[in-house]
Amino acid sequence: MQERRYHPPDQTHDQPPDRSPELDLLLLCARWPQRQEDGELIRDRSAGQLDWQLFLLLVQHHRLVPLVSRTLHASVTEAPSPECEAALAELEQLSTLNAHQALRSLAELRRVVQELHANNIAVRILKGLPLAQSVFGDLSLRSPGDIDLLVNESSILQADSVLRNFGYRGLFQIDRFSPKRLAFYRAHWKDLAYQNQATGFEVDLHWRCFRNSAMPGAGLCAAHGPESVCFGGFRVDTLPRLEGLLYLCVHGTLDGWLYLKSLIDIAAQVRSMTEAELDSLATLAGDNGVLPELTATLILVRRYLSMDQWSERLLSPGERTVKHILRYADRTLVHGKFLAERESVPIGATIGFELSLRRNFRYRLELLVRVLYRARMWETIPLPDYLFGIYPLLSPFEWLIHRIRNRGAKPPSGATMAI
Repeated sequence: MQERRYHPPDQTHDQPPDRSPELDLLLLCARWPQRQEDGELIRDRSAGQLDWQLFLLLVQHHRLVPLVSRTLHASVTEAPSPECEAALAELEQLSTLNAHQALRSLAELRRVVQELHANNIAVRILKGLPLAQSVFGDLSLRSPGDIDLLVNESSILQADSVLRNFGYRGLFQIDRFSPKRLAFYRAHWKDLAYQNQATGFEVDLHWRCFRNSAMPGAGLCAAHGPESVCFGGFRVDTLPRLEGLLYLCVHGTLDGWLYLKSLIDIAAQVRSMTEAELDSLATLAGDNGVLPELTATLILVRRYLSMDQWSERLLSPGERTVKHILRYADRTLVHGKFLAERESVPIGATIGFELSLRRNFRYRLELLVRVLYRARMWETIPLPDYLFGIYPLLSPFEWLIHRIRNRGAKPPSGATMAI
């Protein structure tokens, strides 16, 4: 590995927070590609006194079972302790289930994409199986989640019809939206969430990168020249490599990095990048207005995965937006003992974070509009179009009704769509 000229500034607030030995072992196992020194550290840490049940809980929470299982099995070559051996056996069982699910997801992805193409709907895939194939070279090394489809705005209704014909049901029935409400939803949200109750698969239908239409980085999903990923004879389009990497940085930032899976995806790509590639990545981030998100992400990669990849074109760790992102990540990760769920983060904290992420008027107005005109209200309190403008007055009452109805219930994975 060549010596790098550029290193992140030595800032005291960038020092790794106190971490449990279980989390440290998880982070060592999640480094990719693995190097000899990683294996040596894993063997040393796994031989120590560990709470293996906590370790398994952390691995599953951060959706890293297959990757951690692979590296831990490869590294622990001598006779492990009975507790370690039991953990290895459970990880192997979970990884087998994960591999089976990955193959099922690939079959479903193929079915959906081919039907969309048959209806002349161009589609690209965000994250998911193409990312697993291109970054890890093995579908079974990344836990499959929902299927993220990216289509043109003009294809939303047609794609919705295809998905519903496949047995998917959306969080909202957009085919029943009036033209005014469909246009409003399309302008102020980015996707629709679907679930197939018969198969258990979930699909997010995107037409934009990010919920806030004024959020910088819109050009990432509009980039020309998509890259293709092949699964045998089946090929799908995805974002170009650097645009896809920056999309992950912003997506993870907006989620508060609650689940380290996305950070691991980024670190695996950055670890093998040359200085010239990192400089190009930073330049692209600057051109798209998301340099703070990239900078904060690489600080987190350095903090948690001890990877020192950097570019002189990145921002200072003390820059206002970078500090804001890192504070929110600390709140969600560290203060939640690295086990916080998305629904455990107060909605006020999420809105406050997004509100301060950018300071321009249109960005903040978009956030306010989504709060005051929640699409969920349109079904709870169905008003005619000519009364659409009074929804902000009803917003507090609808919020209270929603809380009473769903008290004690876990929100569905697409619940944030209603914000």
